[in-house]
Amino acid sequence: MADSEFEGEVCAATFNPTPEKDKIVIIPESLWKSAVVLETIHISCKSDEYLGHSFNYGGVVIYQYNGNSEWRTANNTHCKTGYIVIQDTDSENVKKWMRKEPGKVHGAVYRNSFGESVNDAEVVGEGFAIRNGKLEMCSSVFNNPEGSAFHDDRREMNELSEYCVRKVVKYWKRAGPNWFRQRNFEVKQLLENFDFDSL
Repeated sequence: MADSEFEGEVCAATFNPTPEKDKIVIIPESLWKSAVVLETIHISCKSDEYLGHSFNYGGVVIYQYNGNSEWRTANNTHCKTGYIVIQDTDSENVKKWMRKEPGKVHGAVYRNSFGESVNDAEVVGEGFAIRNGKLEMCSSVFNNPEGSAFHDDRREMNELSEYCVRKVVKYWKRAGPNWFRQRNFEVKQLLENFDFDSL
């Protein structure tokens, strides 16, 4: 299924399941942008281990980079649509970027992970955080960046992607130091039991 099949002019960006409910299609509001097709979510090897509710984490899931569904970042990280990284935001590696990058934590997590600023490319993604063991789905940097053709005006993640990310994060937390044993998750399986009538 080519990205270009979903190109077209719409009044606002939308996240939609395919008829088979095995993918999520992000349709931008601009005629000149290619849609994003999310089939899998992959946990980055740059992610940190979950050490318990006394630690705080920031997470970013990337869908597109300069219009591409597969790319390499400044530090040669190989990414594809659905690449997710979760890092300890109390670590010095992340904290050193917090006042130099956009937002409170997500710009810093992105910089620490990929060796470049989120401002250096057209990055389409969503952000979340884990504070006191609880998942928060807000990010001004990724969920509603100014001028983005792929988002609405909310700081929260979209319902479909949130449902998937919650399942991935639940696995990551429970697995602890063994999280790397499963790093790929199919959207089709993640969307099982989702109430599509609620959309």
